Amino acid sequence: MAEAIWVGAKAPGRHYVYEINEDRQLRAQELGLTVVSMTDLFQSASLIFLCIKPQNFLDLDVPNTDATPTIVSIMAGVTMARLTDKFPGYPLARVMPNTPCMVGEGMSAVTVSDTVTPNIAKWIQSIFKNTGEVATVPESWMDVVTGISGSGPAFLYRLCHSAITVGNTVGMPPEMAIQLLAQTMVGAGTMLQKSGKSPTQLVQEVTSPGGTTLAGLTEFDRHQIDRDFADVIQKAADRSKELSEL
Repeated sequence: MAEAIWVGAKAPGRHYVYEINEDRQLRAQELGLTVVSMTDLFQSASLIFLCIKPQNFLDLDVPNTDATPTIVSIMAGVTMARLTDKFPGYPLARVMPNTPCMVGEGMSAVTVSDTVTPNIAKWIQSIFKNTGEVATVPESWMDVVTGISGSGPAFLYRLCHSAITVGNTVGMPPEMAIQLLAQTMVGAGTMLQKSGKSPTQLVQEVTSPGGTTLAGLTEFDRHQIDRDFADVIQKAADRSKELSEL
């Protein structure tokens, strides 16, 4: 995810990274980042993006320096309260991005602490606007955001995989099925963004009496896919809440 943000944002200026994995250090250097120690990172950077697994958060050693850069966490479930315990006196922000940031089509949700100045908040938003769309949300929404957009690409890819298997039954190459599905998702998403209509209204516009869409939707209802898909998102949101307690 850190690489997706870096590749997508293309932010000007000098950029540093602290990374313990040697392979990732090499990759960071290939991307134009300077590998430094944790202490040098805190002393050199104005913004620090905390791109680690929530399970590793408690193991993070914060260097003892006078510098207090703004900490931008992309960790699921790690609340502002827990970040404050680890980084007392630091300006803090939480962002939930997703991997399409790498191709400029990401969706990132941002919430900031009261100690973040308006200019810094705009700076953080501008970085993620370079990777796609940005929404400012209250922290209380972050777990659900994680389920909807943070983990959402994986859920959509799974649905695409199911559709590809149907194409396979008539000998359709996977590449063709992917083209059909990918553009359909792009078009449907654009319609949802720009039409001002609800998903229910858009479904109705596609559906005609006795037609193919109605046949598919009838099967959709028979299997209660709506409910099951909602459960998938809720489970991801619940896991985000669980991570806050680790």
